[in-house]
Order: sequence, then C-alpha cells, then structure tokens
Amino acid sequence: MAGFRTYHAFAPRGWQPPPDMGAEGATKRLAREGSYGVVAVDVDAIVGFAAYEPAREETDEGFAGPLIPGLAHVWAVFVAESHWGQGVATRLLAALTDHIRTAGFVQARLYVAAGQTRARAFYTREGWQDATQPFMVEKLGLELVEMRRSFQSGAAV
Repeated sequence: MAGFRTYHAFAPRGWQPPPDMGAEGATKRLAREGSYGVVAVDVDAIVGFAAYEPAREETDEGFAGPLIPGLAHVWAVFVAESHWGQGVATRLLAALTDHIRTAGFVQARLYVAAGQTRARAFYTREGWQDATQPFMVEKLGLELVEMRRSFQSGAAV
C-alpha cells in the first residue's frame, strides 16, 4: 500500500486504492499457480517488490478468464520513494523478465497509470512499449495504459 500512496501526486483528489490491492490481496495472487515475486531488501527492510503471473483474459470479475498462452502479466513493480533513482526497480524488473523468459513466455504485459509519467518513462527505457491509449478503469478510478515487451529465443526483442 505504501507504493500506492505515491499515486496521490497524480490521481484525482480523494483517490484511494481498492482494498484488495494490499498485502492480503498480494499474498493471494502470489499463491496462484505460476505466480512469481521478488523483493529488494536494504538493511532488513523491504524497499521494493515486483511480481507476475500467467496472463488471463479479462472478465467481469477482472483477469479471471482463460489463460492466454505465452503471455505473462506483470502486476506489481513498487519501490520505496527513499530508494527511487538507485536502480532498485531496474534490478527487480530484470529479475522478473529473466524469470518470464526462462518460464517460456514470449511476451509480457503490464498496466501503468497514465498519469504516472515517471513509471512510464522507466518502462520505456527498459524496452516496454505502449500497447493501448489511456483508458479508464472504474474499479481503480484511474486511467491506465497497457504496455508490452516481447521475448524471442530467450532474448528481449
């Protein structure tokens, strides 16, 4: 939830993250088959977290539909503000993409808040490309952009 507090810099006034985005929701997602997460630690404190799972088609209940073959869904990349600009996000995302590639996925997607320009610039530097124009997600109360990255023969494309 600490990562979501930074959203107040660009989110609409009074915005709050959905309650299922906290530690309990993350724990449930990590328990799903094929899920993978990594943490960054500095002096016994977690300063970053990233995770992905096999991608599913979207339904009325969220991403609960059938699996999408070959596609991974990155659902978290958060770094404590105190550690921004220190390469933590780069290392977390590299660990995820290495695992994604090793697991045999050929492409990965993630959704980033349209107003989160710092994160969007980071993902672009890391080889991700916008796959959609910004679109509103009512459950979140934010506009998101889908970004994707492809992998072929074990190398990023």
